[in-house]
Amino acid sequence: MGQGIVILGGGVAGLMASMYTGAPIFEGDTRIGGVASSDATDGFVFDRGIHILQTRNEQVLTLLGELGVELQSHSRRAYIYSHDKFTAYPFQVNTAGLPWRLRAQCVWEFLARNRHPAPTTYEEWINKSLGTGFARTFLIPYSEKFWTVHPRDMTFEWTGNRVPQPTVMQVMRGAFWSKQTRIGTNVDFRYPVGTYGYGAIAAALSSRSGPVHLNHRAVALDAEHRRVHFSNGSRVTYDVLVSSVPLPDLVRMCPDAPAHVRAAAARLRTNSIFVVNFGVGRPGLSERHWIHFPEPDVSFFRVSYPHNLASGVAPRGMSSVSAEVAYSDTQPIDRSTIVDRVREDLIRVGALGRRDPIVATATCDIRRAYCIYDKHRKSSVRSVHEWLKSVDVIPTGRYGLWTYFWSDEAMLSGKKAAEVALKTAAQREPERIRAAR
Repeated sequence: MGQGIVILGGGVAGLMASMYTGAPIFEGDTRIGGVASSDATDGFVFDRGIHILQTRNEQVLTLLGELGVELQSHSRRAYIYSHDKFTAYPFQVNTAGLPWRLRAQCVWEFLARNRHPAPTTYEEWINKSLGTGFARTFLIPYSEKFWTVHPRDMTFEWTGNRVPQPTVMQVMRGAFWSKQTRIGTNVDFRYPVGTYGYGAIAAALSSRSGPVHLNHRAVALDAEHRRVHFSNGSRVTYDVLVSSVPLPDLVRMCPDAPAHVRAAAARLRTNSIFVVNFGVGRPGLSERHWIHFPEPDVSFFRVSYPHNLASGVAPRGMSSVSAEVAYSDTQPIDRSTIVDRVREDLIRVGALGRRDPIVATATCDIRRAYCIYDKHRKSSVRSVHEWLKSVDVIPTGRYGLWTYFWSDEAMLSGKKAAEVALKTAAQREPERIRAAR
C-alpha cells in the first residue's frame, strides 16, 4: 500500500496532522488518543493521569467548538499535602496553616532569593526564583518525586509558565493572614462534558481526520526505501512520514540510523507513571480537583477526583479517585503490591475513608510520561531531528519533539507538522513522478 503522507501515532498531535492533510494514521494501540485517551471500567471513566484543558488559545477552543466538544469551565480547587496538612495550591502563597517557624523561613528566604547567582540547573532556578525555604519544603522534594530525577540534574528551560511566580505581597499575605489561590496558568480550566472523559477531545478530532488504522504498531522503519513495517505483518510506503512515536523508539526501529543518532536517542529519558484508579460506592468523596504530595513516604505524587471534573465519568451516587505514582529504572515500583499500598496511603492522608466501599479498580501503566530535561536533552534532540529531517520524517507531539507539552500545545504541533508535511510532499512530487517513469 503506497501513500504520499503517512502518520505514525494516533494521539492528539497525529490526529491534528491528519485533519489538515487527510493522511492515514497508523496507531499501535486499540484506541486513539495516546496518553490523552480515557478508559472505561465498571461504569467509571478514568483518564490516563489527570488531564485538563487550560488553554486560552482561541484557535484550539474554536476548533473544539466546531467539532461539537462541549466544555465545562472550572475554577481550580487544588491542594498540597505537606506536614500532615492540606494547603491550598500554589504552596508559595498559601503557607498560613503551616508551623510558624517554617513559614518564617520560607518568607525570609524568598525575600533573600536574589542573593543567589544566575542559575544553571533547575535546582538553582528554584532557589533563585522562590528561595531555599520553598525549595526545601515543597518544590525540590516534589520535583524529585515527580521526575524521579533530582533538580540538580535537570535544566530549567521548560519552566516558563509551569511554575507559578508570586509577588512579594502575595507571599506575605499567604503566610500570615490570607489564602491566595488565583495565580498560575490553570486557575480556570475546562473539561469535556459527558461520559467520555478527556478522551472526548481525541474522539472529536478523529471525526475529521483521515482513516485510522488501529492495532498497527510500527516495528521497523526503512528510511531509505520509505517503508514502515508493523507487528501485524502489514507495511506501508510513504513519501513523507509524520511521527509522534517517542524518538528513542523511532530510532531503535530504524536499522539505517547513523551511530551518532542512535547514541543521541539512547540518552533521552522520561519518567513513567503508574496510575491506580478506584471507583467508590458513595457520593461526595471530596470536593477537590487534585492534590500534590511532596512527602517521600507517600507512594503517589498526585491524586485527582475525576467525578469533580465531569459528572458523567462516575455512576450516579458514586465518586472516583485516581492516584499517580512516578517510577523509573532508578526508582522502580513493585507492581504486585502498589495497588494495596496506594489504597493504604490514600486512607492515611485522608483522601479516602477506610470504610469507603471500593466498587471498581483499574490501573494504567504509562511507560513514557514526561520527557526529562537533563543536560543531554537539547543536543540529543537536535542530532535526532537533523537526521529525521534528512530522510523526510517530521516529528510532532510531546514525544516526537521531546518536550513538556500540554495537550493543546501538542494539538498545535500536529497542525504545524501537517503544514511542513504538505510542503515537503509537494517538493518531492516531481521526484516521485520521475522515479515512476
